Amino acid sequence: MRLLMISLFSLFFSLVLVVTGNAYLLTLIGVQLGQVGTEPTVVGLIMVCYSVGFVAGAFFAPKLLLRVGHIRSFAALAALAAMASITYPLIDTLWFWGVLRALGGFAVAALFVAIESWLSAVASNNNRARLFALYQIAAYSAAAGGQLILEPGLEAGSSVAYSLGALLLMAAVIPLSISRLHSPPIENSASMSLKRLWNITSLGLITALAAGILISGFYALVPLYATMTGVATDEIGNLMSIAVISAMVLAWPIGWLCDRVERSQVLLIIALIAGVAALLAALGAEWDYMLRVLFLAIIMAIIASIYSIAVAITNDLVDPKERIAASSTLMLSYGLGSIIGPAAGAWLMQVLAPSALFYGYGALLLLLGTYTFYRRGQQAPVPVDEQEDFVVAVPESQVASEFDPRTEDIADVPLEELIRDPEPQVEMESEDAEKT
Repeated sequence: MRLLMISLFSLFFSLVLVVTGNAYLLTLIGVQLGQVGTEPTVVGLIMVCYSVGFVAGAFFAPKLLLRVGHIRSFAALAALAAMASITYPLIDTLWFWGVLRALGGFAVAALFVAIESWLSAVASNNNRARLFALYQIAAYSAAAGGQLILEPGLEAGSSVAYSLGALLLMAAVIPLSISRLHSPPIENSASMSLKRLWNITSLGLITALAAGILISGFYALVPLYATMTGVATDEIGNLMSIAVISAMVLAWPIGWLCDRVERSQVLLIIALIAGVAALLAALGAEWDYMLRVLFLAIIMAIIASIYSIAVAITNDLVDPKERIAASSTLMLSYGLGSIIGPAAGAWLMQVLAPSALFYGYGALLLLLGTYTFYRRGQQAPVPVDEQEDFVVAVPESQVASEFDPRTEDIADVPLEELIRDPEPQVEMESEDAEKT
């Protein structure tokens, strides 16, 4: 137990630092670009570069980890993300900012994969559910805390602001570098084609795509929207933090409901509720700040749960042995959506108005609700008593399906195999003395 607690402390401390630094930078860059009057379509393209880099990093990270090991990979990737953060205020060329966003996305995704593969190795059949819950809480809390760092006295365009993000990312190296953890084993993950998953559950695939569009667009463009509509810098940080916290708080009630009601019915209802909230947010661009925060918090809380429902609907229909493969395909669909979201939302903001972002949200959510209603008529929903347990999923997670409590037949790795034995320093020194 002592070894487990020490190893988990290092892993979760590094996780919190990575998520905090990344969430802070996402909001900071959106605010900075809005302050200097950058066109929304340009901002959208810059943010899309992050999504492209993130998807690429998630799929190529396992190869890097196998080649040079977790510790070295983690240190190199954290350094890359920190270097990108420091470089933003040094070069004002927007296309170069896109390159930096792509590098940052690649590095952060690979950092997530490294941390999660360690967590997957530490997880056992006895602690998997608790470990997964702690992961969710740590990730959401760190993302909310990262927004609060954006204070009014900390000018977004200053090098100090970006240096703070770099410090957080580099600090994530310390806990794991001084730990005694070995690199955990990495196996080639199974895959499932988009066509095959579509034939099994088109609703799960479409829902994951919609979640990618909505969540990536929210993180990338809401800080820009707030800046363009006159919200102060510190209020933007509070807004984003409240939105993330609301997602964490509402995740469990929605999960409770999904275990007692047909999941497609829950998806239909919450999609309609979020769609109405998005239309009210679009109409209320000039309303009181707290009222706007309320609508945005409702939107974020619901769209953050949509991916979890997509995973649950999929797991109800696929063979248990294919859940990891199906999860990987859902992540691909989510990744494609995360590329579409910032570009499409920014285009609406520039062609129409900043509030058009939420008209787009309303239209997409109502379309999702309509398609859900259609699929309920085409394919009978799984009865409630036959549904798998609902588990909250963090969309950015790439290998967390391996320690998802619903995943079966995962061999436990003895913890002792992941912990280095202390090197016999005294014996080595005595041997050297005898030789001399």
